[in-house]
Amino acid sequence: MSDTEAPEVGATEPAPPALSPVLEDLRVHLEKVLPSVATSTHRGELTVEVPASDLLDVLRRCKDDAAVGTELLVDVTAVHWPAGVAEDNSQETTGWPTYTEVTEQGRIDVSYILRSLRNNLSFRVLVSLDDESPTVDSATAVWSSANFLEREVYDLMGVTFTGHPNHTRIMMPEDWEGHPHRKDYPLGGVEVMYKGQTVPPPDEREY
Repeated sequence: MSDTEAPEVGATEPAPPALSPVLEDLRVHLEKVLPSVATSTHRGELTVEVPASDLLDVLRRCKDDAAVGTELLVDVTAVHWPAGVAEDNSQETTGWPTYTEVTEQGRIDVSYILRSLRNNLSFRVLVSLDDESPTVDSATAVWSSANFLEREVYDLMGVTFTGHPNHTRIMMPEDWEGHPHRKDYPLGGVEVMYKGQTVPPPDEREY
């Protein structure tokens, strides 16, 4: 898998020994009551993918369960996978690759990086949202530290966090249009003043 490809949930790569207890505990304690939860490992990292409707329930269980005990929310990050047609490499029995076109729906993956200090464990909980109207419940009900982290994801990626106590931009001006970290955002910049002269955005410069 290349660095530009989205990791697939349900990968067959075995879990590293340090993560095996967490992986098994999540399967026992979460999949029992939330059948839609899927777990996978990739490059030594554990991912638990959940539907948006179950996110807060899963986060609370990860925090409160003694075997998991993720008392710390390290970060909230997101990546945008825009809609479009991609080439899928299907290996033939002859050894020759066959490329087929696959139409992919646009999505934004929001990752919650969780850490257990007492159990010395770290993993992510991931929720996939439609990039047309990405909306999910705010994790501030579980960790107050999610406040500023979710504001950054809202500001740069356009994800709406329902129930957030201060759902405003944190980096860009309030009247800024669009969300700069989305892959469908224009690549140009803004004009700036430098020593009395105007410097045009990168896509309008002549070199």
